[in-house]
Amino acid sequence: MKKIALFLLVVFFAVIGFAKTNLEVLWMGWPTDKVMTLVNEFQAANPDISVDVQLVPYTQLFQTIEVRLSGNSSTPDVFIVDGPLNPSYAIRGNLLALDEYFSEEELEPFFDSSIETATFDGKLYSIPYTTSSVGLYFNKEIFDEYGIPYPPETPGERLTWEEVAEIAKKLTIDENGDGTPDVWGLIIEQIDRPYQLLPLVQSLGGEVISPDGLSTAGYLTSEEFLKAADFYWNLFNGWKVSPQGLNNSSISREYFGNGKAAMMLGADWNINRLAEFEDLEYGLSPHPYFEGGIAVTPTGSWHVGINANTKNVAASVDFVKFLTSKEALAEWNQLFGHLPARQDSYDLLEEEFSKPEWQILLYEMDHTAMARPVTPGFLQYELILRETFNSIHYGSDPEQSLKDAETRIDRELRKFK
Repeated sequence: MKKIALFLLVVFFAVIGFAKTNLEVLWMGWPTDKVMTLVNEFQAANPDISVDVQLVPYTQLFQTIEVRLSGNSSTPDVFIVDGPLNPSYAIRGNLLALDEYFSEEELEPFFDSSIETATFDGKLYSIPYTTSSVGLYFNKEIFDEYGIPYPPETPGERLTWEEVAEIAKKLTIDENGDGTPDVWGLIIEQIDRPYQLLPLVQSLGGEVISPDGLSTAGYLTSEEFLKAADFYWNLFNGWKVSPQGLNNSSISREYFGNGKAAMMLGADWNINRLAEFEDLEYGLSPHPYFEGGIAVTPTGSWHVGINANTKNVAASVDFVKFLTSKEALAEWNQLFGHLPARQDSYDLLEEEFSKPEWQILLYEMDHTAMARPVTPGFLQYELILRETFNSIHYGSDPEQSLKDAETRIDRELRKFK
């Protein structure tokens, strides 16, 4: 009887010893085959870990994360984090602080702006996965037709916004005289998003929220913010060089790709997506700045976080380290096109990123990139600002609109004090 009990005990511990750790990952709903390419590589290298990846469409992602993390649930173990939402998850205890699991040496290759976004209240709460940048695309054929010199195409050499506005006025063309331009001077790809619009304020030296991320009073109505908002208003209403109502990035890209816009302020992903317009000959110029101001470019993208209540800390850390490794981020760029959030990944992609347009954006990410504001109420901040920018671009008074936005945003931010 004792021998049987001993045998069963040995079998029990043998089974326990070979049991796999089941890791649940909540991820963005990108094509399954592309996501699983990396996941399968991780599982092949870690046969003791089984990864269950749940892909959620972008439109449902944030709500799904909120629901899944409610009630201190231990799953998902790992989840994708939109960079500016890092403080919101951290302050509510949803993210595991990662400082003890990642050394300074391991973090050194990441862009400074990405690590800034990953950090809240002095602690590291997520690891950057991808990043982004923005430049000024211009249609060379339109510039040639109307005798306008090309904007600079050298890293660090850029037009002022004042110069862009003057060019846009010359290249807003009503070819048939019906009162509606057939060619617009300038399109802003993300017409209402703080991601692309806050650098207008920051170029003038303006701050867009209080240092603690809990107040906008006096910031949205500062001299710098109002000057930037007036410039933005004039693009659509005063000078009428930009079309109203293009609230979809793909439509903005179609306008530019089909020759209906001379210039487009747009993000890095357009380099690959504009290839579908076979007759388009375009250039990319560094992001503009205001005369007398400083060069500021938007940046940031997806991060990876670990659930603070996970029961599988070690396996989760291993997975995050693999997914954000130099090699994995370079491979994800080739699979899906996202820019790696770490600089050494580009050493593996030297042939592609040696092209002039990429050199411009890489320079920006290393020299002028500014992360979106750090606030636990970023979702509310962004939503109200989007509504405000939309209202301004349709013609509402910038100053009154921003006053109203301050009141609304600060009402929401009080919940985090």
